[in-house]
Amino acid sequence: MQELILLKIGGSVCTEKSRNSFKVRTGAVRKIAKEIVDARKQKDFRLILVNGAGPFGHTNVSDYDINHGLKSPRDFEGFCKTICDCGYLNWKVSDVLRNAGLHSIPYPSSSVIVQAGKRITSFHMDVIKRLWDSDPGIIPVMNGTMVPDIEMKGSVVSGDAVLGHLASRFGINLMIFATDVDGIFTSDPNKNSDASLIEYVTKQNFNEIKRGISGSSNLDVTGGMLGKVKKLLDLDNRTVIVNGNASGRVRDALLGEEVRGTIIG
Repeated sequence: MQELILLKIGGSVCTEKSRNSFKVRTGAVRKIAKEIVDARKQKDFRLILVNGAGPFGHTNVSDYDINHGLKSPRDFEGFCKTICDCGYLNWKVSDVLRNAGLHSIPYPSSSVIVQAGKRITSFHMDVIKRLWDSDPGIIPVMNGTMVPDIEMKGSVVSGDAVLGHLASRFGINLMIFATDVDGIFTSDPNKNSDASLIEYVTKQNFNEIKRGISGSSNLDVTGGMLGKVKKLLDLDNRTVIVNGNASGRVRDALLGEEVRGTIIG
């Protein structure tokens, strides 16, 4: 059976997250799409892609103050706006991939996931399996967004939570995170030129290095980098964090080659 890889294009790569702008970085997505095409010329693998939300999600959730549930008509207005904006981003990422020659299909999380208290309780993946029965080259593209929540009416599901659930259900061995830095650092490399890359993060060294792992320097309602690392350590998968803006990094990670970045797990 073909190897199955999960790839997340972080919001800092696919959107203008640092500028808090509702703009898709189509050039960056196009570059990653080309690297996927190049990798598939050398290696046969199935792929599920998840795009982060960037301002399309985080800014809306913050502006409408809906990170703790829905109560008022304005809350539901924000809920709908967030899903629509995140859906547009999901479609745009999928369209860029398709135009690069990949068989990509938007598979928005808001249509297939239900949560209870911000935890996934229902995740419909049958369509993915049926799509692969037809063509294993198809790339379902999921996203971070808001979803129905049994307890809170609506809640945020992060791209990381989507990845974690997919990994546990499909038994995936490799996950790749494409972000805007080279990996995990001893401090924020965008603020401290002396920050050093941490090549390996394990449960054994996490307590030693966690003080240096900063939260996101941009608005992030899902917990920033520290929250991501904690969740990834709970999974029994090999996770590679690479710079999605650096040429060839995503391609090399997909091929299992040595690449500058951080390995978690």
